[in-house]
Amino acid sequence: MGRSNLDTAKHLIKRRKFDLAINILESYEDVYEGDFEYYLALGIAYLYADVPGKASQNFRSAREIKIKNTQLLLGQAVIFLRHGETDRALEYYLEVLDIDPRNSIARSAMEFIRLYGDYTTICKWVDSGDIKKFYPPLGMNPDIIRNCILTGLLAGIVCSALVVYEPWKKLNKPLTEFDSKFSLSTEEIKNPLQINISEKDFTVKLEKNQVASVFNSAKKYFGEGRDNAAQVELNKILNSNAASSIKQKSLEMSKLLKEPSFSSLKDNYSYLEVKENPLLYQNCYVIWDGTAVNEYQKSDGSWDCMLLVNYIPAEEKRSSIGTVKVVFEKAPTPPVNMEKPVRFLAKIKIENGELYLLGCGIYQQLKGKTLGES
Repeated sequence: MGRSNLDTAKHLIKRRKFDLAINILESYEDVYEGDFEYYLALGIAYLYADVPGKASQNFRSAREIKIKNTQLLLGQAVIFLRHGETDRALEYYLEVLDIDPRNSIARSAMEFIRLYGDYTTICKWVDSGDIKKFYPPLGMNPDIIRNCILTGLLAGIVCSALVVYEPWKKLNKPLTEFDSKFSLSTEEIKNPLQINISEKDFTVKLEKNQVASVFNSAKKYFGEGRDNAAQVELNKILNSNAASSIKQKSLEMSKLLKEPSFSSLKDNYSYLEVKENPLLYQNCYVIWDGTAVNEYQKSDGSWDCMLLVNYIPAEEKRSSIGTVKVVFEKAPTPPVNMEKPVRFLAKIKIENGELYLLGCGIYQQLKGKTLGES
């Protein structure tokens, strides 16, 4: 009998293939609704993929079903620890020890909090990745065992094969699946523009010789892990007079771009850049600082506020360069302290011609009225 999709995802998590596991689990959300193991696995995958907001959301869903589980408690505890909420983290670590008095992760984390529990040190551990030693354990990676066995057997074969096949490989380099799917056809290169399109139907006018260049730039940035830069190039095509088939390929590539974390975001764009040409930056992720005002929590559980961008009096930033609405589909936990400056990680969205941010993450200092470095 074959593995279930949930078991397949769990195996991928053990193999440290977190993005693949997330893709599978998200695809079967309806099937596993109300399943504790599903929410726990997805939370752990998101935690290791450095998307703590989504991890916390799934851990909360799991906790509504079952409370006494060490993996869940360790996951929730380390999220509180990442935020500097050491008192809450300690509560959860004590719950772990009630279940498993010898749990080494809980004991190590509590000792860390006792000796180095200031927020500056915690931030350094988050940035360096050392905080992961307090994550729920994944066990031995099956790939390591397999690779150790295969390495010795294949070493000689590989060396011989390289000598024989290297000249052939240079002449016959195969296309990857990505390259094959996202390559322009001969027809698209020859006729890259829509015919008889009205100028009111596009905002970016591309010349015939520019379309392939822009599309290939998006592929290049994607390969370099610069998803924001890739999205900008794709937006140029999506808002242009390029052929419909090329726009469709651009849209499909855009769906492959991943949500970053505070530490992994590349190519951050300023409020003034985005405000000047919102469509160019739609669906890019940004990190913007400021002061939150006019918060509002809706009956559906969503939360929004207005951000006074760059307005942080304690840092001598006494004038806002603009305002933007920030929306979280689920109210952030812990809640935003409206008395302190805030740093949002969010996705740029446009609705009815209006720019707003779809929130993904929040950073605030526990002490003081400044932000400093996250």
